[in-house]
Amino acid sequence: MITVDSFSYTYPGADDPTLQDINLRIEPGEAVLIRGASGSGKTTLLYCLNGLIPHVFAGSSCGSVRLNGFTPLEKPLREIARTVGTVFQNPESQIFMMRVEDDVAFGCENLCLPREEIISRRNEALHFMGLWDMRCKETFKLSGGYKQRLAVSSIYAMQPNVFLFDEPTTDLDGEGRKDFFKIIKGLKDKGKTVILVEHQYEDYLPLMDRVINMEDGKIAENTASAKTVLPTREAAVLSSSSVISMQQVCFGYDRKINVLDNIDIMIGKGEIVAFCGDNGSGKTTLLKIMSGLLQPNQGEITILNIHKPALEHLVGRVGFLFQNPDEQLFAATVEKEIAFGPGCLGKKTDVERYLEIAGLKAKRLNHPQTISRGQRQILAVISIMAMEPEIIILDEPTTGLDNKTWHKLIALLYDYTDRGGTVVFSTHNERAASLAGRKITMHKGRTINDEISG
Repeated sequence: MITVDSFSYTYPGADDPTLQDINLRIEPGEAVLIRGASGSGKTTLLYCLNGLIPHVFAGSSCGSVRLNGFTPLEKPLREIARTVGTVFQNPESQIFMMRVEDDVAFGCENLCLPREEIISRRNEALHFMGLWDMRCKETFKLSGGYKQRLAVSSIYAMQPNVFLFDEPTTDLDGEGRKDFFKIIKGLKDKGKTVILVEHQYEDYLPLMDRVINMEDGKIAENTASAKTVLPTREAAVLSSSSVISMQQVCFGYDRKINVLDNIDIMIGKGEIVAFCGDNGSGKTTLLKIMSGLLQPNQGEITILNIHKPALEHLVGRVGFLFQNPDEQLFAATVEKEIAFGPGCLGKKTDVERYLEIAGLKAKRLNHPQTISRGQRQILAVISIMAMEPEIIILDEPTTGLDNKTWHKLIALLYDYTDRGGTVVFSTHNERAASLAGRKITMHKGRTINDEISG
């Protein structure tokens, strides 16, 4: 049983509460979906349920939270973990070991379970998440989607009564999302309590017993589903001038097995190009080569008329957004973050304009880590735009974004291309890909389809 009574919470240093007068009751075995716009308080509510508030985030609060009869303040985090397991937005924050099977066993070992029990739970979790054949693989070599599966497996092996999922499928492809659907169903069948925070929630509605809508830190009364209307797709602004050219490009991290195999791609100035494909198909590796972060093992590549460019040749001309925006947020406040990149390049920028278009004027003095994941994603993109590069490359930019925020982002990208820029991004979100002017599908390191959207 989970009960939240008249609970409000304010982060340290924040002027306004993130959660306001939350009243909630979740019965054992319920599956509950929590949805709402970025910054509405969904993740913070999960922090209150798993003990991170108050054990990690101090802040101030009033009201009460009770989990199976105890309050999070009454027990240390290691004890709460026996009752509540959490899969966070960023899977890398939950990976601790070098090998997959060792990482799945890590939580069970910290619970001091018998060796035979640890092995049994580890193996069950590996099979359940489709990671058995990868059990001996090094964790840092996994794609973003497989890291997400690994994080789920590690929590699953610990077998808590309550499972909290914070945007767990953002880096999963279509097959991965189907697998996750089976996980939720399996947990329900075992009588577990499941609380799921998701923006792309439509697939999971049949499994949910209840839907909770959050708005501005409060629980809204209306829980009815609403259809999202996608904006009209615009035509790409094409130019005969090529800004990215790749011919017979191959790449392998160990130079034995190719992650990319004979890639031939040409991207013109003003295009918006979406790269799609399953986890491990090579999308992220390809984007890193386009940005100069990796060099191909063979083949020819020209970026902005520079043949085989090194990273230093593309600094300031090509902007890159990683899957996890926290990896490239450096400043103490939102407004300083926007000015950081241009300042490093010796450029001036209109911070007020970018705060306005990002919808972050009210958060200008906040530390970037105190705003929501979706807001951090937008901030990271805006900070790249502020440097005025000629190409922007985004790796899974839909991660953590609700539909409204994604539509805002795609509008910003179209405005950027109208002013002569070029956009390349990877995504598992088919609706996001449909808004690009061109969609390229990858499979096992090759491009298998290249189509113009119309």
